[in-house]
Amino acid sequence: VEDLEEEEEEEEEESEETKAFKARTKQLCNERNFPFQKVKNARDLNSARNSPIWPGRIIRTGRVSDATPDDLAILNSISVNGISNSNSNSNTDLKGIKTYVDLRSYTELKDDPVLDRQEVFADYEDLVWVERKGGVKVLSSGRSRVEKKKNIVGHVKELVGGAKKGIDVATHFRNETDTESAAGASAAAAAAAVGTSTGISSSSSSSSGASTSDGGLFTVLTSAADLAEATDACNDGECGDDVQVTEDEEIEELTSANTNKKRFAKVYYSVDEMVQDETRAGVKERHFVSIMNEMKYVKGTLSKVRKRDLAKAIIKSPGAIVSKRVRSSCKDVFLSRINAGGLHMLNELMLKYGAPGIRYVLDLCKDKSRYPIAFYCTAGKDRTGMIAAIILSAAGVPDEDIVEDYSLSANVYAEMNDHKAMVGALSQRNLDAKTFLCAPPEVMRDTLNNIRSTYGSMEGYLDYIGFNEEDRKQLRSALLDP
Repeated sequence: VEDLEEEEEEEEEESEETKAFKARTKQLCNERNFPFQKVKNARDLNSARNSPIWPGRIIRTGRVSDATPDDLAILNSISVNGISNSNSNSNTDLKGIKTYVDLRSYTELKDDPVLDRQEVFADYEDLVWVERKGGVKVLSSGRSRVEKKKNIVGHVKELVGGAKKGIDVATHFRNETDTESAAGASAAAAAAAVGTSTGISSSSSSSSGASTSDGGLFTVLTSAADLAEATDACNDGECGDDVQVTEDEEIEELTSANTNKKRFAKVYYSVDEMVQDETRAGVKERHFVSIMNEMKYVKGTLSKVRKRDLAKAIIKSPGAIVSKRVRSSCKDVFLSRINAGGLHMLNELMLKYGAPGIRYVLDLCKDKSRYPIAFYCTAGKDRTGMIAAIILSAAGVPDEDIVEDYSLSANVYAEMNDHKAMVGALSQRNLDAKTFLCAPPEVMRDTLNNIRSTYGSMEGYLDYIGFNEEDRKQLRSALLDP
């Protein structure tokens, strides 16, 4: 009886602590967040406790395409010295966000009905960061980041056909009593077909950490992920010469004056080339930087899922390898692992698989000529929160103050009241709400500790992603110098 009473007292105490935490979070949000009507979770990195960053340099926020006229008035009043007087005639203190950085995945962009809302983005030139090529493409005026999908033939068609042949062979093993043996044969056959079309060999599979006893599961599943990413790449015009890309008939029927324009007005073959282009000094920009997508999370969980579970998933529906529709029915094995890993694992995968995109954002942030910069995802909690934490740490902000800033995102999904809003590029409907729709302080605290245990220090992580000491010096100067 005494034990039960003690447990009840502990639960009541925890409940009171939770209430106090929420009250404190609400108070800090009222103090630090911009008083926007529709844009959520927006605040200056200068607002974090003990932050030495000058006001108006870097803004973290949720998606801005929903901004009301009053929200836009505030956004347009931000300057590198903070909130500017709207009546100021200073020519050296330009007002308004100069650079937006959209961190969302292609899937999220497709689901945003106001992605190209003129009231918000009419004055901005759109740039698309191309992870596979390491360059940047400037969209032509009137062209959208999201357009009708194209019909892709060539080696993509060959890849799908080859994988299907492997699956047809593999399905003959379905009646075997030994599920793992059948799955191994299924995966091996499909992997062989995929390998034939892509040039992937069994040796490349083993070099990725997969054992030869897994029947080629790692190869076949990562090849499926690569195929999905390659398809999106082709949709952005990044296919090689051996792939023929034709516009969908529906697009051809459009009569818009912009239809015949080239999709990209300019191509930078490296980030440095774009950053060093002095002609962009007076240009307002919106950068599309998809640092994470669902396939990256799938790839990241492969090494964390038991081979037996992977085998069962393949045998259950081998068509998942090449069919997007069927593939969605085979996600359970991955989603269960993601839900079990929670936000801690989400951040771990983001630091690793999102590293190229994180570096790109930091390259933008080290360039003071692009200030004020506002970066955002959907809710401004996970991807935005990770980059904010890295920048705050690079500026010398103590861990606990970074943790506090992260925890202010705790109620953002409740405020959004949008069940379609993505969480770290993953659909809410696939995730445990209690785990993923919050921002517990211990998540960011553990993430910062994990960075140190894995990479030695935050500087070690930045070295790992290629953001070296000279880059960090430029970033600190841009953030801290008057």
